[in-house]
Formats: sequence, C-alpha cells, structure tokens
Amino acid sequence: MKVIFILLLFTLSQAFAFELVIVQAVSTSKKTMITRKGKREGVVQGQRATFTAEDVSILVKALNVHSDFTQWEIINPEAVIPFQKGTVVTYYPATEYIWALSPESERQKFIKSEIPRVRTSLLFKGAFTRGVSESVSDAPANTPRRGGYLGEVYYEKDLFPRFAINAGLRYEREVVNYSGASLVTLRNLAIVHALYYFNPMYDLYRARLFLGLGVGYGLSNTSTVGLSQSGVVSLMPAALMGLSLPFNDKLDFVSDLSFESFSTREKKEDGKIQTTSQTNAKIGLGLRYYY
Repeated sequence: MKVIFILLLFTLSQAFAFELVIVQAVSTSKKTMITRKGKREGVVQGQRATFTAEDVSILVKALNVHSDFTQWEIINPEAVIPFQKGTVVTYYPATEYIWALSPESERQKFIKSEIPRVRTSLLFKGAFTRGVSESVSDAPANTPRRGGYLGEVYYEKDLFPRFAINAGLRYEREVVNYSGASLVTLRNLAIVHALYYFNPMYDLYRARLFLGLGVGYGLSNTSTVGLSQSGVVSLMPAALMGLSLPFNDKLDFVSDLSFESFSTREKKEDGKIQTTSQTNAKIGLGLRYYY
C-alpha cells in the first residue's frame, strides 16, 4: 500500500510539473531567452529544464535568475532557440524522459488559440467531373464518355471542433458522348455533407485535411436534337477528401476530390421511365468565407 501511495504521489507531482509560460524575449544570437519565472517560483541558477512547443523540445539551463525573470541558455552549442517573443511554451523543470513528453496534447487543453473554433462559413466552389461507370435501362451496353462542370454554394456550420455539416445547392452540366450521338444532362440538386477535419498541419501554413460523406436530391433533364426527357436524380453517396488552406482568419482556399454515385429516373417522350445509374469523379476548387 505504501509503494502504491508513493507511485501515485510521484505521478501527480509529474503531472502538475508541466506549466505554461510565455517567452518574453529571445537574444539576437538565438542562444538565450527570457521567461517570467524566477526565484519566487523556485528557479535557481544553473538549473536545467525542458521547454516544448508544438513538435519541438529544447534543453536549457538557467544562466541568470532574478526574482521574477530568468535568462535561459540552450545547452546544445550547435542548436538555436526555435521560439519567438510571445510564444506560449510548456515548461518542465527537469531533463529526464524528454522523449516521453506530449506538449501538444497538454497545450490544447489550455491554450485557446490551439483549439479549433466553432464557426460558420459560406463556401463557393467550381468543379470538373468525369464519368467513371454507368448503367442505363432499356439501352444496349455502351460505354460513353461523360464529362462536365458545375458550380456550388454551401452554408457550413461547425458542430464540434472537428466535425461540421454543410448544406447547399449545385448546378451541373454534363455532356455524354456516344458513338454517333451526343447528349446534354442538366442537374439542379440540394446537397448535404457531414465532414471531419483533421488537426492543422503547421508545416503547411495550418492547412487542414478533411473527409466527408454527402447525399443529395434534385431535378435532371437530358436532351439532344429533337429529344428531351426530365425526371429526378438522387446523389447517394458522395465520398470526398480535401484540403482547406487558410489565407487569413476570414478566408480559406479549398480543394477536394470526390466520387459520386447518381441514380436518375427520367420520363421519356413515349411515357416510359428510363433509369440511369452512374459514378462520377469530381475535382473541385473554391473559397470559404468565415463570418
């Protein structure tokens, strides 16, 4: 029982040893820095410590210690301090087990700037499509060439820091080329997506990868010279992955790749229903505006 108590006490002391501090200044040589932590907090001259931020950790020693400030010097003579004035870092008053530290998880618990905000936005996109496969009822087996373009606008709402949902409208024009004939299909759809965003990639300007699934429903019209048929079209499902790259706090550049399955039921001029099942690949580019 005594051993368990000692281990528990040690674990708690290590957990509370992590502390967030702000870098007050960094020398021109990048070999020393100053933090607002000094003798009053128990820092002594010559003491060694670890400072971490995001995916980097450094070992330092206390060069000059005052009551409220300490000047720290990096121990490795070949390295430089990777922080800047104002950087929030995790202070750990020991150098053991540096490989086991998890500063990012600790920072995200306390630093508001590291926690994705729950926001709303408008997304404007354009895309090019290419047919992958199709099946048409009451038609001989044939493999046409399908391709087109579309425009979309979405309202997106973050439900949680990583999850979002959007809803919007799409206008699409697709050209279907058979041997000896060419058709044009127009679609107007209402679409909803559920999205998952990954953590920002700091090495890529805080860009975020995302995955999504979508469904949609709308109207379809297929026409050629002397022929026109209309009906309804279902989009189920649409699987997509993409990248959201921020320009600033209000504007993101968005690109995505998706595969979409359509089921179309159109009424021909003779009254018969023609059913088309197809899969398209889509590459989209757009801009997201936060408000």
